[in-house]
Amino acid sequence: MAWLLTGNGEKSSAETTRLVDDVLLADDFKLEDLSGFNAETAIKNMDKSEAALAPNCQSTDAPEGDGWKTKVDVKIQVPLREKCSEGNGKMFTVPDLAYRPLVSVIRAAFADPISKWFHLTPFKRIWKSPVTGKVQRLYDELYTSDAWNKAHDDLQKQRREDDLERVIAGLMFWSDATHLAQFGHATAWPVYLFFGNLSKYKRASASLRLCHPVAFIPSVSLCLVDASLAMTCSVV
Repeated sequence: MAWLLTGNGEKSSAETTRLVDDVLLADDFKLEDLSGFNAETAIKNMDKSEAALAPNCQSTDAPEGDGWKTKVDVKIQVPLREKCSEGNGKMFTVPDLAYRPLVSVIRAAFADPISKWFHLTPFKRIWKSPVTGKVQRLYDELYTSDAWNKAHDDLQKQRREDDLERVIAGLMFWSDATHLAQFGHATAWPVYLFFGNLSKYKRASASLRLCHPVAFIPSVSLCLVDASLAMTCSVV
């Protein structure tokens, strides 16, 4: 009970009972096994064991279908601290990138029922004060910006070979590391796509699920440590 009432305040009575029934009273529980135990160390060891079981250091688990491309190698130029004969750094290959071609994402989004809320024709929003009568330009959405209006006008002036409507698809990208488990250090680094044709109030609504995953950036910390060392050794 002292363990329940001290430390983290999120511990519940049910979890305390489960600790006693499922752990302390378990047939294979041995108190001497806890000698020198540290939770952070145990979690890191679990992560290392999980990584060792993954074939070929596969760190990206992208969904199948929907046009996803997996196990794609990407070459990037990495600047080095030391002087390099090539001038700008070394070419570095990052394996196993998973991505979805943007054309397939755009087609799926425009075929989705939510596309009825897409703003296909840009405009400028003007507000007039009911008190002073002063007119003021408002900048609140991408499709009311000068850049979008100009791009739309330039698109309409292009030579046409059909009678199809021509509109702008505003692509907004966002990326950040994501924690995958309630315990441990398993993470992923997805890249998401939002459409600027939608109002920011709809994009911000999580229940509408307007976020499109388009890529999963592989981690280089475990899989490419040997390659990075080899690259460093080749510097002159």
